[in-house]
Amino acid sequence: MKFLAVFLGMLVLVGMGCAPKAVQIPPADQQQLQSIQQGKYDSQSDKKFKDGEVLEEELARRDRDRMRDLSLKDQKSAAQFKDVLFDFDSYVVKDEYFQQLNETGNWLKQNKNIRIIIEGHCDEKGTVEYNLALGQKRAEAAKAYLAKSGVDAGRIKTISYGKELPADAGHTEDAWARNRRANIKFD
Repeated sequence: MKFLAVFLGMLVLVGMGCAPKAVQIPPADQQQLQSIQQGKYDSQSDKKFKDGEVLEEELARRDRDRMRDLSLKDQKSAAQFKDVLFDFDSYVVKDEYFQQLNETGNWLKQNKNIRIIIEGHCDEKGTVEYNLALGQKRAEAAKAYLAKSGVDAGRIKTISYGKELPADAGHTEDAWARNRRANIKFD
């Protein structure tokens, strides 16, 4: 019987501890809530952002920026970024591609909102692991060149596809030469 009384007493205490509590709203938020309820809320004067909240004006600004960036991308389509080709088993950027990368770098410096991805590719010779590593080195070499020319390296991502995405599916020296490349795309 004593056990039952203790048990019931504990249930009562636990139940009291679980009673619904009034939500405490900070005074600044109370004012904002009242102005919203009264239809008097002015988002222009309220510059307080909470985690994950984005005001409509911020979304509109982002849409305008995205549209401007798309028009810049139209001016220089991904097809205009020409592939940088590499010699067999090499990730050294050849002299003949310096001018091409300089033009790309100049365009990127003028269009500071554009981000790019440089993809590294290889021919079908070699193992998957070797080609992934070599493709990454090729992408990084092109990125390093652009960064040295003044493009913010933070705007450039790199990825290696190794031999998985050939530009030419042929099995000839010419096909393999076209596949040993770094190509630039918009991010």
